[in-house]
Amino acid sequence: MNELIVRLAVIAVCIICIAAVAAFILLGVKDSGDGEVSADAAYAESVTENESVTETAEPYATETMYDFNIEDVTDAPIVTTVPADETAEDGETTSSRTIITSRVRKEYDNNSVYIDMESILQLPELPVGCEITALTIYLRYLGFDAEKTDLARNYLPKGGNAQYIDGLLYKDSFFDYFIGDPFSTGYGCFSNAIVKAAEDYISDNGGGYTVINLSGSSPDVLYDYLAEGIPVICWATDGMIEPEYYESWYDNATGEKLDWYLNEHCFVLAGFNMSADIVTLNDPMKGIIDYNINKFETRYYEMYSQAIVILKDDTSEAWDESYTEANEESEETSSEYETEQED
Repeated sequence: MNELIVRLAVIAVCIICIAAVAAFILLGVKDSGDGEVSADAAYAESVTENESVTETAEPYATETMYDFNIEDVTDAPIVTTVPADETAEDGETTSSRTIITSRVRKEYDNNSVYIDMESILQLPELPVGCEITALTIYLRYLGFDAEKTDLARNYLPKGGNAQYIDGLLYKDSFFDYFIGDPFSTGYGCFSNAIVKAAEDYISDNGGGYTVINLSGSSPDVLYDYLAEGIPVICWATDGMIEPEYYESWYDNATGEKLDWYLNEHCFVLAGFNMSADIVTLNDPMKGIIDYNINKFETRYYEMYSQAIVILKDDTSEAWDESYTEANEESEETSSEYETEQED
């Protein structure tokens, strides 16, 4: 009897062991199958999520980096009508600041102008030398054998001279000097510095031309010059993106507070098409390129309305008179813009 009980007990233990092993195997297979399915599902979900992120992230990255819509820029000479202000699906406007849309523009012959000239790029020699490269483009258009590196090295007035007085930072004015080195790093400059470089270069190379600083003029004045076949050096921002405030300091000479914006950029204004709301710029960074005229005007105003023309001596006096008249006519437009910005 005892022997029978022992045998039954052994058999029961064996059955339990076999059942446990079988259950373990079955559960392991099931877990493995579920794991593989879960992994596949997770991978598929991950891929789907990544694809979704990629689809939305790329346009977002572009918009963040450049802050302008592809509709605002076309490669010349293609002319594209671009709305002055667009509305996205979420109801928000795509422009970042107020732009002029209500003004009635002047009627020009054919309502379109383009002045063909050589395109000169600032890179690789002058990574921050857009202003002196724009002057090179202009001088070569006039027939001078100008070289951008020569102008940058020998004619561009350079400054800096940072110092602290009573805890405040003072430097030279970027209106009068290029702050930094156009061959490496720096801030940039505005019209007075380029006027000085142009005058000195022209004086050293036969003269015959007068440099006129149009800074403070409305865009209409610039277009009047273009309509007469005279290109204009002007300032806006790179890619017409919104100005990005970077640093303030006080002018060593006057004590005036100066605000510098990172994406300041200088061009030669070479044309317009009023019907298509387009201006054509000879851009030292991008070549010949078209931009929406309203966006250009907004950035031009935000970059202190800086502009320069160079005229033959026998025409400069007549243009001085007509420029004064045109500027008086455009003062109302400038005031309207400034009022819009304050509002």
